Amino acid sequence: MRKHSFITGEFYHVYAHGIADFHIFKQVSDYKRFTSLIFCANGTKPIPRLERTNDNLSLAWDITNGKIDIGDALVDIVCFALMSTHIHLLLREKDGKGVSVYMHKLFTSHAKYFNLKYDRRGRLFESIFQSRHVNSNRYLLHVSKYIHRNPEKISKYKNSYINYPWSSCQDFVDHNRWGRLLDLEPVVSQFKDEEDYQNYVLEPMRDDFPDLSTFGLS
Repeated sequence: MRKHSFITGEFYHVYAHGIADFHIFKQVSDYKRFTSLIFCANGTKPIPRLERTNDNLSLAWDITNGKIDIGDALVDIVCFALMSTHIHLLLREKDGKGVSVYMHKLFTSHAKYFNLKYDRRGRLFESIFQSRHVNSNRYLLHVSKYIHRNPEKISKYKNSYINYPWSSCQDFVDHNRWGRLLDLEPVVSQFKDEEDYQNYVLEPMRDDFPDLSTFGLS
């Protein structure tokens, strides 16, 4: 049972694990498809067809350019990180039910794709996604930093997590690849420029917030 409701205009840190820490991404193509799915699922219309073999990233760009209509946005997507066994999202609720509908679309689409591709059956994600209400501006910045630092736990990216390809960090510190589909403004508007935000992310995590690992986050 979720301990909070989703309130219009409020921010939420949403995260989901593969069942029993199952690897929900096995190949680069899985990461590419899910990156596109993050944006293609954020609409009131059905998700555009995502192929199993192509990288699908062009579909998200077609939505940005107005070539594909997915309907009204369910949520505002602020930042994300895809890890081998779990995902992190920072979302703003649009109408009180957008987060739940959006996550259901993500779960359903990726599970169908994954099970078909890898000849698998059954649930892919834990039964319910987890979420925490981001109830202050300082916590908002903290969560964006936490999400963007998540890849530092991968040895290859320990000292270069800003370059991790499956997160939105590069969109914050360089060029926003997704245009209006990724709403950086609530965070980046509080920094002088991209370099200022990058320096913030590179600073050690503060200890005056709850340790997110105690809530099953990693």
